[in-house]
Amino acid sequence: MKQLNKLAYYLMIAVAAIAIGSCSKKGDDIPDKADPKMLSFGFYAEDNEDNLFRDYIVSSVSGNAIQIELPKEVDRTNLVARFTTTDNTTVTVSGIPQQSGVTKNDFSTPVDYITTEGKTNARYTVTVVNAADYVWTRVGAYTEHAVLDFKMAIHPTSHVPYFLYSLSNSDTDLRKAHVIKYENSSWTALGGALSSGRVATELAMVFNDEGKLFVSFPDYATSPSQAPIVQSYDGNSWSVVGGGSVFSAAVSYTAMAINPTNNYPILFNQINDRNYTVPRRATVYSHFNGSTWNIDNRITGREDGLIGGIMKAKTVGDATYLAIYNATNPSNYSVYKFQSGLWTTIVDQTIEEGATGIYVRDFDMDVDQDGNIYIAAGDNASGSYKPRVKKYNAETQTWSQVGSIIQVDQSLVNSRYYNVAVAPNGAVHIFYRDEQGFPTVQTFDSETQDWKEPVVLESAVSAGAFISLDFASDGTGYASYLNGANNIVVYKYDTPN
Repeated sequence: MKQLNKLAYYLMIAVAAIAIGSCSKKGDDIPDKADPKMLSFGFYAEDNEDNLFRDYIVSSVSGNAIQIELPKEVDRTNLVARFTTTDNTTVTVSGIPQQSGVTKNDFSTPVDYITTEGKTNARYTVTVVNAADYVWTRVGAYTEHAVLDFKMAIHPTSHVPYFLYSLSNSDTDLRKAHVIKYENSSWTALGGALSSGRVATELAMVFNDEGKLFVSFPDYATSPSQAPIVQSYDGNSWSVVGGGSVFSAAVSYTAMAINPTNNYPILFNQINDRNYTVPRRATVYSHFNGSTWNIDNRITGREDGLIGGIMKAKTVGDATYLAIYNATNPSNYSVYKFQSGLWTTIVDQTIEEGATGIYVRDFDMDVDQDGNIYIAAGDNASGSYKPRVKKYNAETQTWSQVGSIIQVDQSLVNSRYYNVAVAPNGAVHIFYRDEQGFPTVQTFDSETQDWKEPVVLESAVSAGAFISLDFASDGTGYASYLNGANNIVVYKYDTPN
């Protein structure tokens, strides 16, 4: 009996040891608690082409509710999100696996993203709300020089505005050309004067796709005087494209774009020289091949005897567009397209029905990324000269009017000048001097199909004939004009600070 009790005692110890060892092993097998997290979330322009034009990001997600503000014009039904998560985490929406930067979802209502690691889940609810409307804000004025004339262009990748200008000076020989840029709330000159002396007021400025800057102006120092010069900037210094004047003739009206076949400039001029081989007042274009200029080219379908005036040019994709005010009787305009080495006439010597002419003081064109053309011209079909915007639909090849005519009488000295520009989201804007001479912007409302109320940038008379409006590829707009001191003033169109 004593031995039996001893055996039972040892047996109990063995069972206890086995139990303790088993419990220890099970404890060792229990993994750390999973914690699948969404770390960042956003919508990127690169993933949402033609819908977003800048990135909207929550770089560090805090909590399980993610809210992102997008412009109200954005189509939310087909957005691609980009996100990061903790390691070993999968992501689904309504049971569908999500791939960052690839999978599309409808964000017109909140979307639940489920993050999973092992058997542990977490829910992140993404809500898209309307961002505040863009507003115009004064950001700077260039006071280093008084300016006679200027042109503005926006860098294609940095979205910084650059300005080519001629000095305002009673001594005409000192009216030299300069270039500046406005970046990080300060002005920077790109070298010194581009000309040894006076330049004419027909300035042109354009960037190519790589961000290389080209400028052009008629130079009084050439022989003959006022022959066209084109210069390029390599980031450090200026050089004359082709080594000298483009050709040996005086010119008046000027426009420049980028040749889509080689990324070099294509220059448009009206000849203003009785001694040149091309008739005076004929329109010619010149294109650069990397070493020399090919000059004296004509636009197919345009006669030398058709007297031109203000010219506007722009390259979009593989096509260059040219609009010309025709100083005929009655005055009118023509629009051309250059693509695959061939010119086509979009419209020839057109004028608004009921009008007897187009006001000579200004004329403008812009082209959107779909090749739709927008023309701003002031005609008198309403009884007095007032600007209207016409749109050419590239798909249907038809013209229509954008909203009503702009209610500003161009026969008044203060209100003769305007620019039309199309933002990347397709919104049309017109910038003009109102009848008091105040710089004013109107935006077309796609819902009412008419112009919104005018926005006066500054209740002060702007000086000179030159105003400029343009948009960066991310949707930021810039409007510039000369104030009473002949300084360049810049306003920026963006979300409120």
